[in-house]
Amino acid sequence: MTAPLEGLRVIDLTRYIPGPYCAMLLGDLGADVVKVEEPPLGDPTRALPPADGENSAAHAALNRNKRSVAVDLRTAEGVDVVRRLATQADVLLEAFRPGTLARRGLGADPLRASNPRLIYCSLTGYGPQGPHAARAGHDIDYLALGGFLGGNRDAAGRPVLPTAQVADMAGALVATIGILAALQARERTGHGQTVDASMLAGVAALMSLPAARRRAGPGPADELTGVHACYRVYRCRDGRHLAVGALEPKFWQALCGALGVPELAGRQWERGERGDEQAAVLERLFATRDRDEWVRALAGVEACVEPVLDLDEALAAGPAARLFGAFPVRLSDTPAASHRPAPALGQHTQEVLAWAGYSREQIEGMRRSGAVA
Repeated sequence: MTAPLEGLRVIDLTRYIPGPYCAMLLGDLGADVVKVEEPPLGDPTRALPPADGENSAAHAALNRNKRSVAVDLRTAEGVDVVRRLATQADVLLEAFRPGTLARRGLGADPLRASNPRLIYCSLTGYGPQGPHAARAGHDIDYLALGGFLGGNRDAAGRPVLPTAQVADMAGALVATIGILAALQARERTGHGQTVDASMLAGVAALMSLPAARRRAGPGPADELTGVHACYRVYRCRDGRHLAVGALEPKFWQALCGALGVPELAGRQWERGERGDEQAAVLERLFATRDRDEWVRALAGVEACVEPVLDLDEALAAGPAARLFGAFPVRLSDTPAASHRPAPALGQHTQEVLAWAGYSREQIEGMRRSGAVA
């Protein structure tokens, strides 16, 4: 079966997490992804511990289905290599600060002038314009400015950092959507376009519902933050936890019945002191058994109660175990596939440059000058 993006060529100039994940998804869908890395070290994730065999586990997780070309963009020859690759590509993905590639002659305008079908995607922290455009940032900063951290606090009021790089991954998914949309538009128009995506925009997308409710005016908009007994996390006797998501009245009633506290069924949406009283009742009950005892006891009760698994448990036996590291969407007729492991630095320099039209002598000359490796 033909993969959805088979025949398309993607030049990936990105590093770290968001851009490589976006490009990997395109590779999973069949695109020929050429990862351009600067020698001698390449993408910094190559050095990120721990190792999986001889390679970084992080690099392996973000860079399958790609070919690696080692090109020094600080040299004129290296810039010319990327320019030539872009003339034959369908997508170029970059994640430098705004203006960085333009100063090297690799901005969207000159590359699209040479290749009008090129889709040029820039994935930045804060977007191409505005007071933060040129600022450095990491996942924690985008979460902070997007309201995500401020909306997720512990009992002492301290913002809680998530285990996953939420903003980075959201930015990657937003960029992927933008690229796929631009490819579809090109089918109609015959022309590529620029795509601007950012990690901050990804966070804002995740916060769409709470932001809309807050803007609508005063009133409760925090039902899903643990203020109600029917939707919160409870500690069990063994120190592990249960996630209770009994939002709909039928689920809450079923849970109250199973726990032997039917008198709470009609008090689901109480807040403040009376709400705390409800939660205290459930806290005492759940503290009487170990987590997995409760899982077995409530297995036949439709109340949206699940164990809180740590990552080791989720990887070993949870329902998500088979999903980790896989393409996140199933396509019935043109499935995504993993057909190439993450490449070694510069592993495909020779073959990619030959595909781009360079002679063996030209490639060797660039090797000697240090423009490629």
